[in-house]
Amino acid sequence: MWSIIFASGYRVFFPLGAIGAIVILGYWVLLLTGATFYFPSYFAEVSWHQHEMIFGVFVPIIIGFLFTAVPNWTGVPSPSGSALVALALLWLLGRLAVFFGSLLPPLVPVILDVALLPIAVMCIAPAIFATKNKRNYFLPVMLMIFAIFNLCSHLAALDMLSIDENNFFIAALIFVVMLMNVIGGRIAPNFLKNKYRDVKQFSHKALLPASMISIVVVMVAIVFSASDVLIASFSLLAAMAILIRVLGWNGWVAIGDPLMIILHIGVLWISVGFFLMAYAYYLDYTFIALSYHAFSVGAAGSLTLGVMTRAVLGHSGMPMNNEFIITLYFVLINIAALSRIVAPLYFADYYLLMLNLSGVCWVLAYALFLVRVIPVVIRPRADGKPG
Repeated sequence: MWSIIFASGYRVFFPLGAIGAIVILGYWVLLLTGATFYFPSYFAEVSWHQHEMIFGVFVPIIIGFLFTAVPNWTGVPSPSGSALVALALLWLLGRLAVFFGSLLPPLVPVILDVALLPIAVMCIAPAIFATKNKRNYFLPVMLMIFAIFNLCSHLAALDMLSIDENNFFIAALIFVVMLMNVIGGRIAPNFLKNKYRDVKQFSHKALLPASMISIVVVMVAIVFSASDVLIASFSLLAAMAILIRVLGWNGWVAIGDPLMIILHIGVLWISVGFFLMAYAYYLDYTFIALSYHAFSVGAAGSLTLGVMTRAVLGHSGMPMNNEFIITLYFVLINIAALSRIVAPLYFADYYLLMLNLSGVCWVLAYALFLVRVIPVVIRPRADGKPG
């Protein structure tokens, strides 16, 4: 069984990302509601939550995606066997080291946590460059910048850097959004067109560069605490460019196809997040947390569950059927996002109740994902092919 599990990146890192999503978010809710007070990290509680949701949950999912996609792009196999075991162990050690950080020598959590992504990048970058896969040259570079954000967040938390660590967490979240905008913007319309060949799609070639430049400006501006008007203006530009792109894909034709429509919903949440961010910086900063949760719960939750489900089924040689359990966890992740975003606006008297509802729906969504995919990833491919 172990030789099967460690035969491909999606078999290892997608379940690890889901486990992280359950454990980290679950413990955060316990801290937030006062159900527990044990917290030995050198990060503040809110900072730990932000750090771990980004680098503890989304990073293994990104690695799982890349280790699965790069062989398709380049024809060069990604790491398997003992290399995957070592990387999975490094992820686990990183999570433990960050949580128990104040009990360890300061550089131990830094090294164990920060090392994972650069090592993973070095495993796939040679294949991308050697095969002249120019369309994806940006990925290794972007991911190394992402790793630098992680390093800087540690150094700031340890007072070795004078910039607020929260700036790096927010910039890292925007970085994840940028990655989702690129990958989601590729696969959502392409998968739709491949399945629904009669669908008419429109996307002006300037929209993607406009959205990407806007996102980069927002990310850099947040790190260096630039003016609110600058951040708001480029957030609004990103929101509008992404919204026009999504509407142009005509994803509504797949409204009865959860495995397809979830990708479009995920990208739509990115636009919602930037609209909320623009409103926050223009008019009411209390909306800023709503934008972060539109990005993390709505966009990242929908896209990670959608992409992971499709990848696990597709790369295991199984049909992509819209099963009840899959539809259920797609619905739950969007209830989690709506609960977390709507609660502060319309249900202030029931804030903790809505917060718990969001947390429960998030945990259930990823738990049901594990229920569905664990039996798949521990077995050989249904079609008898390797991987």
